[in-house]
Amino acid sequence: MKKEKEVLKVINIILVLIWMITVFGFSNQNGTQSTNTSQTVTKVVVKPILTEDEKKNKTIIKDAEKVIRKLAHYTIYTIGGALILNYAYSTKSSKKKQIIYSILFGLMYAITDELHQYFISERSARIFDVCIDTLGVITGILIYSVIREHIQKLKKHKSKTRRKQKWILEWHMKMLLMIFQC
Repeated sequence: MKKEKEVLKVINIILVLIWMITVFGFSNQNGTQSTNTSQTVTKVVVKPILTEDEKKNKTIIKDAEKVIRKLAHYTIYTIGGALILNYAYSTKSSKKKQIIYSILFGLMYAITDELHQYFISERSARIFDVCIDTLGVITGILIYSVIREHIQKLKKHKSKTRRKQKWILEWHMKMLLMIFQC
């Protein structure tokens, strides 16, 4: 059982590292590459609402791109928050410390991510993005915590049900034995 926990811990840290590398990869794109990525995603998202009017479409894409870029920040850091807390749960810290350390780790990574972007051609570092990223981390932590709590309640309920079933079965067996002994 202990070996399984250690393997799970390693897998969880690998998942966090994969997430960090993915974020780093997006942040390492220069301004032109980043804009192209955003525009490609934006065109797919807004395609159902585009019209015949090319000028209007460009405005729709331009306006939507800003929102989609911020949603991308938020979403990828929401995933990160869940992964970070998932790893933190494999440590021996209290639940409160696991959550606080996960938020701080996510915040620090968001800060270093923005600092990294500052040194990339045609990119900048924005405090607003750090705030969006941190909000995403907190959201991921909340979602993960609620799901984990729900799963634990289901497991506990199953365990109680099994104990009741076992007790009922044992009681019936005792009654049967008493009947047959008479």
